[in-house]
Amino acid sequence: MSIGVLHHTMSRTGRIVVIAGIDGAGKSTVVASLAARLETTQRVARVSGGKPQAAWLERLRLGLRRASPEDGMGRSQSRPRTRIIRDALPGLVLALLRWRLSRRARRLALAGVTVVADRWPTLEHGKMDGPKIARDQPGLNGAILRLLARWELALYRRIEPADIAFFLVVNESTAIQRNAERVKAGKESAEDIKRRYRENLAYRPIAQRVERIDNSGTLAEVLALLERNLEPGR
Repeated sequence: MSIGVLHHTMSRTGRIVVIAGIDGAGKSTVVASLAARLETTQRVARVSGGKPQAAWLERLRLGLRRASPEDGMGRSQSRPRTRIIRDALPGLVLALLRWRLSRRARRLALAGVTVVADRWPTLEHGKMDGPKIARDQPGLNGAILRLLARWELALYRRIEPADIAFFLVVNESTAIQRNAERVKAGKESAEDIKRRYRENLAYRPIAQRVERIDNSGTLAEVLALLERNLEPGR
């Protein structure tokens, strides 16, 4: 089937379509290309399920991290009070914003809009776009920290599932190369990409259906795979 007839085979009913994957997998390019094609025949809204969900929250998070006391090796100390200020409160606000984003996306989908999302939350602790506070359970110290962790997880469990999530997969060297070519402020280092690649290669976004898509080839090839998976009845 030709890529040029992509818009003729897509369902016109609203739904949430997610493009997920590790850093360097090509999410931004695929999101932009898919949304542009869909916009020729239907109403489309683009959203991002990653972070920051709000500029003020990102400034707060970075400011708190800079202000956190460090040990002799330059690592932030993990005392409960430090973690509440540095991680728990920004993490809880981020969970709330992601929940609100998912509700807005679902309202748009119910109104007939196709929502194309760059990333989407997951329920898996410590993974990209997942809960952060509860990653150390059951060993969390401090009643307040445990309470905030429960609140955070409760918010993630209320997040609206996407209708379909495409998880883009590339090998580690491709992810590193693509990240190096990106123009981005505060870009991750090659070591950051290696670590995040290994930690997040198999996580599952909150979605009714997840399809793993090989994105090591051309953009035309990945769009063809999306086309087949977005056909009515699939």
